[in-house]
Amino acid sequence: MSDPGKSNHFQEELAAIRLPATKSLRGKAWLFTLALAVYFLMVTLVVGFERWSLLESVTLLQDLNEREERLVGLNYAVSRAVISINENYFSPDIETSGKMLAIEVEALLPALNRLQSAYPILVEPRAILGQVVDELAGSPSRATIADLRGTMHRLVLELDVVTADVAAQKVQMVERYQRTFVRVTQEWVSFGVLALALIAWVFKGFFRGLAVDIERVRKHATAIVAGRQSAKLTHRRKDELGMLMDAVNTMQDELAKRDSQIELSRQQSFHKEKMAAIGSLAAAVAHEINNPLSAIVGVAQAIDHECRSTDCGRYGSVCQPEMILEQARRVMQITRQISEFSVPQSQDPEFIDLNGLLRSTANFVKFDRRFRLLELDLELDRELPAVYAIADHLVQVAMNLLINAADALYGRTDPPPRIKLLTSRVDDRALIRVIDNGAGISPTNLPLVFVERFSTKEPGRGTGLGLSLCRSLIEKAGGSIDISSALGEGTEVQIRLPIPTLGADCR
Repeated sequence: MSDPGKSNHFQEELAAIRLPATKSLRGKAWLFTLALAVYFLMVTLVVGFERWSLLESVTLLQDLNEREERLVGLNYAVSRAVISINENYFSPDIETSGKMLAIEVEALLPALNRLQSAYPILVEPRAILGQVVDELAGSPSRATIADLRGTMHRLVLELDVVTADVAAQKVQMVERYQRTFVRVTQEWVSFGVLALALIAWVFKGFFRGLAVDIERVRKHATAIVAGRQSAKLTHRRKDELGMLMDAVNTMQDELAKRDSQIELSRQQSFHKEKMAAIGSLAAAVAHEINNPLSAIVGVAQAIDHECRSTDCGRYGSVCQPEMILEQARRVMQITRQISEFSVPQSQDPEFIDLNGLLRSTANFVKFDRRFRLLELDLELDRELPAVYAIADHLVQVAMNLLINAADALYGRTDPPPRIKLLTSRVDDRALIRVIDNGAGISPTNLPLVFVERFSTKEPGRGTGLGLSLCRSLIEKAGGSIDISSALGEGTEVQIRLPIPTLGADCR
């Protein structure tokens, strides 16, 4: 039966387990959300930078448009001024023409002032025009008008250069704006597609793995409920599903232990029932056999007495009443041994004559057909002290080991099959050795012989619980059991039981 205290302790251990926040499913969801937030923040920064570039391009285009408008107005004014200069160059009234030209040229100066900061080539014409205006306003002359005429032609050429530069800058800004717009569009589409692909990849991998592992847990749990043996769940998960898998594995171990305990208890109960049935049958058979045997013994004794008293000539040759008596007594002894061995043993620990128990067990198993073609030798230490144990448990262990040895010798003829049952004292322990010269156990299987349900016998000849039961019973008695084997040479099982110290309390 299982221990309720152990079950409660197991439940408390499972309840006490806490996962790190970053490894739980909720933690992974928050991490994924945080990663998405960081991703979209990066996308926002990139798109924001590109928007700033677009705004900068638009601002520059607006500035260039305003500059171009001013240049158009200035060019128109310069053209009018040039025409006026050409018309007044040959005017006879220089005084009037000079003042009129000064007014027209002076009207150009504010526009030049606004442009000369951006275009240094206009600084010099602006300064010359300023001086010419002063001269025309003060003392106009035809030479001054001629100088003004040359300066205006130079200004026209330089304004052409400025106008061409503004037009080129506008083309560059438009191209820059278009490139930036295309790049922003591509980046936005790329970031969107990448985000969708990453989200789809993460969700597919995450939920697919989650679904696969949940299905594994379901199938494994179904197999456990159905009682099928299966390997434990293996995983690398560190989240709640990993905890569930560990819990299912632990549950499987606990159920296996309980099943083993139940099976071992069933085996012990079966052994008791079997021995009780054998005892009842042996008692009934002994009763039925002893009645005719008593008559046979009586008749044989009468024949023996009559032959001895009359000096029968056939006594000892044809007439052999002594042989009848000997064989009848042998049959009666066999039935008595079976009856005595099959008497239910106490289930409480007691002092046991280990040699007597092993001897009676060996005599009992000899009736098994598997022992007919082999030799069973007993070498028991006569000075072996009593041990303190449950007699029925030791009988069950001895029977299992002897039957296992007989199975190992099945079909073996060379060398002749043989089992040795030996006892001795080693320090404060009673040593029991069961040795056979059978087929032996391979080094691969040797570490597994005490594993429950493991058996090298053919199907139907073993359950794999014999040695596991033996170890359980011996360990309950405070002893130990070991097995050594060489393939093709045989196997030896050693049992060590504690010998009680004189005067010690063995309860």
